[in-house]
Amino acid sequence: MPNSVKTRERRAEQILAQAAADVRYEIEMLVYSSAILGLEYGSPATTPTNEHWNMALESFLVHFRNLRAFLCPSLQPTYDDDVIASDFLGDPQARDIGDVARLAVDRQRLNRMLAHLSYSRDKYIRSGESIWRIAELTAIVLDEFEKFLGQLPDERILWFPSREALRKHRSGSPSQRLA
Repeated sequence: MPNSVKTRERRAEQILAQAAADVRYEIEMLVYSSAILGLEYGSPATTPTNEHWNMALESFLVHFRNLRAFLCPSLQPTYDDDVIASDFLGDPQARDIGDVARLAVDRQRLNRMLAHLSYSRDKYIRSGESIWRIAELTAIVLDEFEKFLGQLPDERILWFPSREALRKHRSGSPSQRLA
């Protein structure tokens, strides 16, 4: 059941550091899958069916959705044990750190086509809304994550990928690993 309590449990440094490793993994997998996919990719495939490409697309979208929820918990139900960006800032309440308007791009379509089996999935495909703008979605989440890094205390910023690593990936660097 989503959190209806206004105040969140404050997490110990060790717990936050462990959670940061999970966030880092989400970013690494988003970056890795976006490098495989390139600028955009369609579902269903716009090229001959290839399960490898579909798997990369689904991976990318799941990691995008997870990072979106991390940065903007208002965009989906938030539970007491969800890891959210405002926890790392010591906020006693869940609050959006990222730009909701930017991160909400394709929200309903993503939820209906990936997160749930829905009858509306076919509607998106028939209307030509099956292309996912991978490079744009990657840039949005990495931009918003970099803003989050700018708010972190110095001792916590080292838990996450560096700003330089995020910028390299946004600029089209072929490197898939984040330093």
